[in-house]
Amino acid sequence: MLPPRPPSLPAALACAALALGSFATAFAASPAPAAAPAPIAAPASAEVLHVATFDSGFGGYLTAKSIESASAPLLREYDATITVHHYGDTKNLPYGEKTPAQIAALGSAGVLKAFNEGADMVFIACNTASTQYAQIRKAVDAAYPGQEKPVVSIIDVSTAEARRLLDVELAHQPSASLAILATPATVRSMTYPRRLAALYGAPIAEGELRAVTEPRWHAAQGATIDNLVQHSVITLPGGKHIDVYQLAPANWVEMIEHGADLAEKNAAVHRDLGLLFEALPGGAAPEVVGYFCTHYPIFDGAIRAEFASRAPGASGTHYIAQGALMAGLFRQMAAARLKGHERAQPLSDAQLAPFLVEARPEITISGANGAVTRALARAVFPGEPEPVVTEQDLGRLGDSSP
Repeated sequence: MLPPRPPSLPAALACAALALGSFATAFAASPAPAAAPAPIAAPASAEVLHVATFDSGFGGYLTAKSIESASAPLLREYDATITVHHYGDTKNLPYGEKTPAQIAALGSAGVLKAFNEGADMVFIACNTASTQYAQIRKAVDAAYPGQEKPVVSIIDVSTAEARRLLDVELAHQPSASLAILATPATVRSMTYPRRLAALYGAPIAEGELRAVTEPRWHAAQGATIDNLVQHSVITLPGGKHIDVYQLAPANWVEMIEHGADLAEKNAAVHRDLGLLFEALPGGAAPEVVGYFCTHYPIFDGAIRAEFASRAPGASGTHYIAQGALMAGLFRQMAAARLKGHERAQPLSDAQLAPFLVEARPEITISGANGAVTRALARAVFPGEPEPVVTEQDLGRLGDSSP
């Protein structure tokens, strides 16, 4: 059982909250529970389910919060206690500039840290780490031979959602476009365009990567950094096709994790999305935009505003935020795990409240940026209790020094 959570802290920084735009409102329907009666002891038959998310930094906490929201109906219907814990490898971010071997080693260490601390299932919220899922899965199987240790990658469910949305457009027009916002490592891997083409069983023509150098905001890591832009075409039967545009705005993760101010963040979004619109024919808005780095929904409001100002047709664009997709997978997995633990009668709101307190995510980060992490949590989820944030090394596997 995780230790008691702290009381609610002051509201978020107003300027940071403005940068979040519509993203923060996605959680408005699930406010923090009000003061409740003393906790109801779980029945002897209760199941205890420890859920973990892993990311290179804060972004995966958004997935953890989505899982927290998805826990409420489960806790109402099942004799269970659910805890959620997010692990962020902020010491070694950004993963987007690391080699596949380094990403696999660091990702494996983070996932194993979660299992070693009692997690029953781990959701890899990091797209970059998910590109090395096979190696992470191998490391977990080696550490826990013959044991069921579910590890969930974000890539398959995100690709399926992209296809669902693209199919809606292709039903009434000959082409559709998908814009992918991801880290440099994810873009270089070509994982998403190739997985989408495989999902359609269609050939893909891959364009060259174009690197665009700009000043690095987090100067401690170097003077410059490279954004990446790439375009692929998936050819479908009947003369239809899908354009896939990838943009890696390389400064964004460090700006989030190291506390860039609102003006700097908005300027970066404006500048870097300009590279994407240069690649789009006629500057037309894509039908689907995938936030395929879990940090990027933090810029949701700024991104949508930029699309609206640059392309009149952007009002019809669909945006994929991965936290809700992972929460859907969690609901399915948890319901299967909790089968046989159905409550004789669903809990009332007052009875449910203490169980929701237990489900509030805690955070463990490997870097020394706890203050920024807490500020981000306050800004993204204003009015909710500030999470417990622990700074602790997550370890590493093999010779993987970044």
